[in-house]
Amino acid sequence: MNALSGTAVRMLGRLPMVLWLTAMWAVLWGDASPGTLIAGFAVGAGCYAAAKLPHLPVRLRFRPLWAARLAGRILLDLFTSSVQMAYYALDRPGRVRGAIVAVPLRTDSDLLMAMVSGGLSLVTGSQTIELDREGGVIYVHGIPIRGEGDVPRLRRDVRRMEELFVRAFGSTADIADFEATERAMDAARTAGKGES
Repeated sequence: MNALSGTAVRMLGRLPMVLWLTAMWAVLWGDASPGTLIAGFAVGAGCYAAAKLPHLPVRLRFRPLWAARLAGRILLDLFTSSVQMAYYALDRPGRVRGAIVAVPLRTDSDLLMAMVSGGLSLVTGSQTIELDREGGVIYVHGIPIRGEGDVPRLRRDVRRMEELFVRAFGSTADIADFEATERAMDAARTAGKGES
């Protein structure tokens, strides 16, 4: 009975991923009919089983107010960046410059890092180039960059997006680690300014 309950727990732990794969299958086929959903579930479960992926405990917690703030921020960024990019594409197509900016992340959760990377890539004019897991740094290509003053702005935008993802989906431990790292980074910045 104990082995059966362990198998059931493992299967239930993998169910959200299979359901996500099923939803993506339906989106890609553009059809949510019962046949498509059943086929998507079978393909998702088969791929998950064939890949022999280990069960990764997901330490996420959903906070609706922070998630609403995150969604609002992404929607606002999508609108403003689309308008800005359209202006530059039509008015100054040859003078649009970009930059790759390294931004140290304050979270060490792989899942949250991936969410931040995906969220940044949604917004027009920003694209994740590399996510250095070991160094905790994300490299983002941003456009338009009109001058040196836009680099700190891009860095602030990335850090704000990271904070919103951590507060919307991070566990209590993720948020505590995030805040401790933020305090340490602020102390290092303050110490660096005091030495100059």
